Amino acid sequence: MRKKEGLSDYRYFPEPDLPEVILKKEYVNSIQNSLPELPEMKRRRYENMGLSMQDVLFLANDINVAKFFDATIAKGADVKLATNWIMGDIAAYMKNEKVSINDIKLIPRELAELIASIKGGTISGKIGKEILFELIEKGGTVKGLIEEKDLVQIVDPAEIEKMVDKVLSENPNQLEQYRAGKTKIQGYFAGQVMKLSKGKANPGLLNKILQQKLNASS
Repeated sequence: MRKKEGLSDYRYFPEPDLPEVILKKEYVNSIQNSLPELPEMKRRRYENMGLSMQDVLFLANDINVAKFFDATIAKGADVKLATNWIMGDIAAYMKNEKVSINDIKLIPRELAELIASIKGGTISGKIGKEILFELIEKGGTVKGLIEEKDLVQIVDPAEIEKMVDKVLSENPNQLEQYRAGKTKIQGYFAGQVMKLSKGKANPGLLNKILQQKLNASS
């Protein structure tokens, strides 16, 4: 009932037909560096970007989605905005159509361009969504679609002011209701101006001018 504690107790000895394999540190490092980014490392990298755990898990759990996201931000897109577009409208489209991100026609460079166009005020967020779905289904470029469909956002205050004046003059009853205290009707006027501008009026500028007009003495 003796105990076996060491190699000699087990009668271990080197196998003469199996020579010792010595791996140099450089070789081990080269193998390690050739490995793809592991999911846990990817999750940590996304966390360090300031993304929420929900965002991190969504992006990191699908390698193709992760590649698309990485390629988009590599083109200069805002990290959070890129995440929102991918997790929102793009993910919804893929779910409804039962396709993967590799199946859509939209490419990372154009998503980055779309984000930049909205952020820079060239187009509105509403127009951006319309362009997005066309890019997903048919491909193309953001700049090409903006030019083709004349979608550049209206940022000229004078032009927006004319549209606001037109809407207010055509809706005297609603204007009277607003000035009587029914301020929620402001959304109606904003909607009418957007309709008149075919969705191209800059929302911030529109609301500012509309507010000034509505609060001006009659």
